[in-house]
Amino acid sequence: MAATGADETSTTGRRPVRPFQWLAASLVALAAVAAVALFFTTEVCNQQLASNGKVVTVCRHPQMTDPPMVVLGLVILVLLGVFFSEVSGFGITLKRQVEEARTTAQEAIHETRRFEERQQEAAGDLADGVREALSRTQSADRVTGPAPAGPVERLAARYDEIRWTMSSGRARTAAMGEVVDEMIDVLRGDRDFDVVGRLRSDDPGWRLAAAAYLYANPDPAWGRELAEAAVSEDKPFNEYWALKALREVFRGHCELLDDETRQLLQRRMNQLPPGNDRAGQIRKLLRECPAGRGGRAAG
Repeated sequence: MAATGADETSTTGRRPVRPFQWLAASLVALAAVAAVALFFTTEVCNQQLASNGKVVTVCRHPQMTDPPMVVLGLVILVLLGVFFSEVSGFGITLKRQVEEARTTAQEAIHETRRFEERQQEAAGDLADGVREALSRTQSADRVTGPAPAGPVERLAARYDEIRWTMSSGRARTAAMGEVVDEMIDVLRGDRDFDVVGRLRSDDPGWRLAAAAYLYANPDPAWGRELAEAAVSEDKPFNEYWALKALREVFRGHCELLDDETRQLLQRRMNQLPPGNDRAGQIRKLLRECPAGRGGRAAG
């Protein structure tokens, strides 16, 4: 029977033994004593048919494969699992198998969430496209809506068009990335942009434009408003760019990242699957602006 991977800390060696660990250690000792006592003091007898045809009683000491010994061994294995990351014996490996099963289950849950998110996003894009098509044909004398006037409005309309007409995937993400890059270039230095109105717009294109504006013109005064818009965003691409803009907004102004906003972002990060790009943006921001420490954010 073997045990590996005892929990240790890097600074003080082994962790302090907790009360439940003392109890587990005591039960391990009792189970071990019971196993030894059972092995040496108990005899297992059964009747066998001898070669001369007579039934004889044969006695022996318990073996490790006998049910009572197996039960005691399993009890010891389970109790040792309190201290070690892997315990094995009798051909059985505990805890590692549990951890592997737990990891597999978590990955399956995260993949299901990602699939559901993609399905919801696709359904939302389709609904937006249908509403736009209907709005353009409601009046017999108006086949299409008025052409977008300014460059930002045209970019917002192009972004919406991409969402309605392209299926989710790398090609669509690349096309949307080109739009947001153009938005950033156009909006840099703009002093007339309606940040509040665009952040709260029902139009995904305008919400993306608001994130692009704050990325190009970071202002910590918009930090809380932008964080709330990011975590309530139903388009992952928009949320990602809102979070990228948020990092720029607080760069050099970590003292303005209040605890309430920090907790809002932390909760959102915990809702996202590990390795998710949006969770990565939040993690970077919280690392750049650690709790309880103001000052300049890391570059």
